[in-house]
Amino acid sequence: MSPTPDEVLAALDPEQRAVATTLGGPVVVLAGAGTGKTRAITHRIAYAVLSGVYVPQHVLAVTFTARAAGETKYSFRKLLRL
Repeated sequence: MSPTPDEVLAALDPEQRAVATTLGGPVVVLAGAGTGKTRAITHRIAYAVLSGVYVPQHVLAVTFTARAAGETKYSFRKLLRL
């Protein structure tokens, strides 16, 4: 069973939650290494999908490293319990 949108947000700090809940338009996340940028973005997509704002088949997540791509894929599967 998939989590609720609120359950997805529960694991985030206030700054990450602000990223995850801003669903209208693009968002720029500027932060240093290890601050949870990838986590915030994956939670944003999961939150939007679970809220019905985004259609999963219409989402494209782009990363800049193979490591971030792997983390993103793992995070989506874990968050959405796939």
